[in-house]
Amino acid sequence: MNWRTLPMPRLLLPLVLGIVIGDCWRVSWQEFQQWYYWSFGGIGLLFLALAFRPDFRARAWFGGLVFLVLLCLGFFRIEQSQQWNRAPHFSWQTVGDSCSIWGKVLEARPAANSFRVLLKVKAKTALGEKKWQPATGELLAYLKVDTGQITPQSGQHLYLSGLIDTVKPPLNPDAFDFRAYLARQSVYHQLFAPMGAWRIDSIHQDLPLTLVLQAFCLKVLEKHLPSGDTYAVGAALIMGERSQLSQEIKQAYSNSGAVHVLSVSGLHVGVLAIVLRFLFGWFGQNKKAQKLGLLLELGSIWLFTLLTGAAPATLRAAVMFSMIIGARAVVRQYNIWNILAASAFSLLCWQSNLLWDIGFQLSYLAIAGIVAFQPWIYERWSAPNAVLDYIWKLTSVGIAAQLSTGPLSIYYFHQFPMFFWLSGLVAVPLSGLVLMLGLSLFLLEALNIPAEWIGHILSWSIQLLNGLIVAIHELPQAVISGFWWNGWATLGMYGALTLVCVALYRRKLRWLNMALALLLVWALAQWPGIFRAQNQRQLVCYHVSKASLLDLVQGSEVLALSTADTLPELMAAQNHRFRMHLKKEQHLDWQSSFRWGRVALQSGCLLFGKHKIGMVGENESPPLPPYDYLLVHHNPRIYPEDIPKGTKLIILDGSNRFGTRRWIKRLADELDIPVHDTAEQGAWVLNL
Repeated sequence: MNWRTLPMPRLLLPLVLGIVIGDCWRVSWQEFQQWYYWSFGGIGLLFLALAFRPDFRARAWFGGLVFLVLLCLGFFRIEQSQQWNRAPHFSWQTVGDSCSIWGKVLEARPAANSFRVLLKVKAKTALGEKKWQPATGELLAYLKVDTGQITPQSGQHLYLSGLIDTVKPPLNPDAFDFRAYLARQSVYHQLFAPMGAWRIDSIHQDLPLTLVLQAFCLKVLEKHLPSGDTYAVGAALIMGERSQLSQEIKQAYSNSGAVHVLSVSGLHVGVLAIVLRFLFGWFGQNKKAQKLGLLLELGSIWLFTLLTGAAPATLRAAVMFSMIIGARAVVRQYNIWNILAASAFSLLCWQSNLLWDIGFQLSYLAIAGIVAFQPWIYERWSAPNAVLDYIWKLTSVGIAAQLSTGPLSIYYFHQFPMFFWLSGLVAVPLSGLVLMLGLSLFLLEALNIPAEWIGHILSWSIQLLNGLIVAIHELPQAVISGFWWNGWATLGMYGALTLVCVALYRRKLRWLNMALALLLVWALAQWPGIFRAQNQRQLVCYHVSKASLLDLVQGSEVLALSTADTLPELMAAQNHRFRMHLKKEQHLDWQSSFRWGRVALQSGCLLFGKHKIGMVGENESPPLPPYDYLLVHHNPRIYPEDIPKGTKLIILDGSNRFGTRRWIKRLADELDIPVHDTAEQGAWVLNL
């Protein structure tokens, strides 16, 4: 492969580099404007100089100029998306203040004890004022909903009032950073609106056609599919609607390596494109008929993309197939690497924050891996018949995709599905069948043609898919978890994969030797962390709402004192346990008495090395003093005489109500004792 025949990957590189630099180097709005004019002014002068003195020897200067232009383009596009602290943005001079907001609902879904809405703000006003001011930006709002109350839908407009605040960072070490996730989508603020503080605008109801069609399709699925996992998986697979999925079915698909079929992705667009190509391929040799067929293909793909929410992976596939259809329209050959890079270039110019979207990253890596490795893997074995050849082809695609996405999946999700190749043999053909049956069902229902028989086949197909995926999930060692890679380790693994890819294409042993050397360096870099884990001693009091969770760490073992359910405990502590390389885990009750190495618990007093920690909970008497720290959990009644002198710190965990926390903070303030409230300051960590 000649690098000069791949212009689009070369153009994509500086654009991505500019986005990364812009994300790491934040500038103010004034600095941004100055850099904008100076940068493009200097580039313009250089371009004029090269234009008036064309010289073949100056092509390096021209290449450098193009590189600089695209670098600046990426930098300025990401900076434009992050400039929220200027006057048009709704948060300008209103953070920490109560105000009224009016805007359009972009997303709406149920959340714990509330209804979560992503709002595109259009106007704001201070409470008590009648004058509305134009505003911009996006706001995450949590609405308190009464039983039977009508909830907002995407496309509707909403009035709401409340206190605008910045999104809070994670409260537990190494937990998922929801604030950073939202910031990548240019969402920095949130608002909690109680009942009576929000209402739907009944006047402005400009629902787009795609949302009307989406609602129709979901009603068709409700009509023909039984409730529960069958409907939930059907709605997710066909329409990208994931709000009805249970935690158990999501876990089964995730552990089996088939979670990508639970959201409309490039796989679905690819299946649709193949079917459309087959249907419209009968238009004959007439050029006008062929162009009509290509337009119908293109329109159908984009209608499906918009209908299913236009997720990053779906957008990638839609742009790619649009370019392929365009190349077919002018009867030109195309290079898949150029098409792949051109689609990424177009999407990043349109929305630079897509670079940080997990679906966007995994989608492009999967396609790149399939293009790079699948032909080589497929050629390793020649199947004796067509059936085995089809199975081997699907398996080789799955292996290639897992090679390229595996390191990033481990970085984000800290696990690896061992039977991804088996789930691929099940999920790929069945998800394609479900998609085609679902689209056929929508078409027949729209035409008022009886389609109960398709509904039955669709229901049976989804149930078969669910059953097989759950069976794979229940196989021994179906998933290996506990990985913890940092960003550099992930980049090192992709560097080794890139060198292996170059070795396969150039057939040079030195590239393979370089890949092996890089893998050796990568492995050696992991050993210091593993050795440090053997001698670590740590106590962690996590924040879990309405529950208590305490981890006592010695070496690679952890003893957990927990009153939390399994899922909240995993969300709070699992990532930190992975990073600490903890291999052995044991659970005990808070009322237990034990001795474990340098740790002991008896009569509400915890000895952790040289530290003594008193623990008091509901209906419990404070432990006998003295102790260094007092851990308060589950709303005990505490009076000033219960807190001994010499207490260094009072810790309040997430099991305490707001009133309890406020009372104890008042007592601590009178006694001049500092307080660590996990609800505000995050988990409390004590290292030996």
